[in-house]
Amino acid sequence: MGGVNSGTSSGGAPVERSAATLLLADGDVSDATAAVTPDCPETLVVSVEGSVVDVVDDWRANRGTLPASFGLITFAEFGRSAATGDTTDDGPSRRSLPGQDITVTAMSEAENLPRLGTAITLYLDDWADTERETLVYVDDLGPLAAENDLESTFQFLHLLVQTVTGIDATLLVRADETATDERTINTLRPLFDAVVDVSDADASPPPALDGDTIRTLLRNSRRRFVLRTLFEDGETGLDRLASRLAAHETDAEAPTEADRTRAFTALASVHVPQLAEAGLVVFDRSDERVRLSDAARRTDRLEGYLDGSFDGT
Repeated sequence: MGGVNSGTSSGGAPVERSAATLLLADGDVSDATAAVTPDCPETLVVSVEGSVVDVVDDWRANRGTLPASFGLITFAEFGRSAATGDTTDDGPSRRSLPGQDITVTAMSEAENLPRLGTAITLYLDDWADTERETLVYVDDLGPLAAENDLESTFQFLHLLVQTVTGIDATLLVRADETATDERTINTLRPLFDAVVDVSDADASPPPALDGDTIRTLLRNSRRRFVLRTLFEDGETGLDRLASRLAAHETDAEAPTEADRTRAFTALASVHVPQLAEAGLVVFDRSDERVRLSDAARRTDRLEGYLDGSFDGT
């Protein structure tokens, strides 16, 4: 699988099948979404705002027929399910619609990401022995991101990507760029093997590496550490980079697991994505590898900015 920097496409053009794809949309682009959604006999849709009728009708309208096994996790149906006794307090509860191979899980709180993860896992566990292609489709990331802080959303998607990749399934997450802030999208982007922009056929290139941009990025000591390390090593694993950062910040040869975890989360969710967005590094999330970009090596003043002039600021 290629990393985010090698798997990006725009304009809804066909891309190589990836385990995890972020689909960037601008408003209602259901036709374009359908064009890049794989046909899998086992499909699970996660929808915060869509009812059963809305999701099923949309799927049929854009894809013709429903998959052989169709699961839906929805938050819009909780009130109706509670009224009929189809929910429980100790975990997600599922019900099958009569006359159709559709299974619905109604949930109450979009901010309870661990419970959502459990609900998804229940479906994947049920389908584990069928040896059929499986798709998990999150139809709109915006409402989930709005109900949770960025770190929790990042950790949830990180685990979901790992789970889907581990069972050779496919994950497609749609993000409406008009309803999801740019910082959230840029932070979550490196989690995915491919990013497909169906709303902009002329996607803009990374911003130019001007002096102001570089100075702004290098005012953070962790980003300076990343770049200094990559100028020395060229490429490194994210886990090793986090261990070295933790040792540097704690002045300890053997930092604790908690220190390494904090450093890893900060690098993976904030600093490395920001450097990748600026075009200074290339971040392969699937292999958790980071390398200095060719553009960074060609920027003469970059090494000069790393000579310590920002240290202590």
